[in-house]
Amino acid sequence: MTVAEALARVLVGLAGATAAGWAVSRPLVSGGPTRRERVAALTRREGVAALTRREGVAALTRREQFAWALATGLLLQAIALLLLLAAGIRPSGFRLLLLEALAAMTALLAYRPERESSRAALVESRIGGPRWLSATLLGVAAAAWLVFSLESLGDGMWATDFLAFWGYKGKIVYLTSALPRRLFQDPALYFAHREYPLLVPLSLASLAAFVGSWHDEALALLYPACALATLCALSGFLERRVSRLAGASAAALAALCAFLYKAGNAGTAEIPFALSLVLASSAAIDWLESDSAAPRVAWRLALASLFCATLKQEGSLFVLLLAAAVWLRIRGTGKRGLLGATGLVALAAPALAHWLVLFALRGNQTRRDFDFTLFAPARWRELPALFALVAGRFVRIGWTEALVPIVAIVVFFLVTRRGVGEPLLPVFPAQVFFYAVAFTVSSFDPLYAIDGAFRRITMTLFPAFTLVLCSREIR
Repeated sequence: MTVAEALARVLVGLAGATAAGWAVSRPLVSGGPTRRERVAALTRREGVAALTRREGVAALTRREQFAWALATGLLLQAIALLLLLAAGIRPSGFRLLLLEALAAMTALLAYRPERESSRAALVESRIGGPRWLSATLLGVAAAAWLVFSLESLGDGMWATDFLAFWGYKGKIVYLTSALPRRLFQDPALYFAHREYPLLVPLSLASLAAFVGSWHDEALALLYPACALATLCALSGFLERRVSRLAGASAAALAALCAFLYKAGNAGTAEIPFALSLVLASSAAIDWLESDSAAPRVAWRLALASLFCATLKQEGSLFVLLLAAAVWLRIRGTGKRGLLGATGLVALAAPALAHWLVLFALRGNQTRRDFDFTLFAPARWRELPALFALVAGRFVRIGWTEALVPIVAIVVFFLVTRRGVGEPLLPVFPAQVFFYAVAFTVSSFDPLYAIDGAFRRITMTLFPAFTLVLCSREIR
């Protein structure tokens, strides 16, 4: 099979997943106020468009809908693969498409939006700057994405993390048409990180079923697709909530993040994980900005939480920190109590449920990467020195490699005022702090671990951080 044929088959797999994801996620991302909300608005002599903006449940832009559709589709495709494996049926592209089509038809029959609602929910875009500048920035983002795509497809997937665990697990699942328990129980496979979530390996195995073979170059198409969805989610959300210029600026900044969008990250979980963080952050902002706990937004929070948790372990940490930020924001507001708890449950419950499923599947997993005996009272005195060593390394890396961006971010904060994403700002330094704690209790040399992983894992936060950054308004 030629590379072109393999790429075409992977594209079919991604398109099928996205189409099914659009059908299933449509109730969460489209439609305006419900009939009851419209009647209440008319009673108060309030326009439906004003109600839509005030409630924070406006129909998402088409770019956002594409991002949510891809994320939902990847989850559906992984579930379809697991169903086939559980039934002892060898997965194929046709069988996966059949299950995805069944899920899509069920969703389409179950949800029929009202015509008035969909007409009233047209997104009102705010320009917020010269059109030519927005178009130029979007052109920069598109060019950077195209370069990353060509590099990824031309270079294949060769990263150590791909060879050792993400691709290794996916290849085993595809070749054996099973989810062998030895992936979680064989001590000889400790290098494969048996404790890691499985969405990336399952997605690679699913796409390989469309190709009919394990084709590294073609499977790399997953990563440009996730990068495109990330840029679409950024530009679409900020255009809807802030301005078109803000959306274009965020897309350009994220696309130019060379530490994240590079060929060496194809095959890992970093690029899909960056998409999940953007979706979770945008859903959290929508929920905080709505005057009541809109069910659609709460469900989006839950979907984003599940997507984060199934990609990387730190995804569960991020959504828990996000839940903490939400709780701090709603203290003393009208959302406190049952309504406030809705958002917190929507964030925490999917991550907890995912952990319980994995625990039932693989049992308790020991982490050889970390020396948790350092948390024992007898060794507490060792922690400050180790943490200082890690923090010092962080500062040196930032000073030599990120001084200019850091200064630019500080200046930007000084010339702008609070935006809709401000409540989420503490989540990002808190995530980095817990990364520092993890490096502190590393079983290996902390400096070696930092040099090998710090840039990669922190850069996954950058697209979501640009969403918060570009939500600020010029003074």
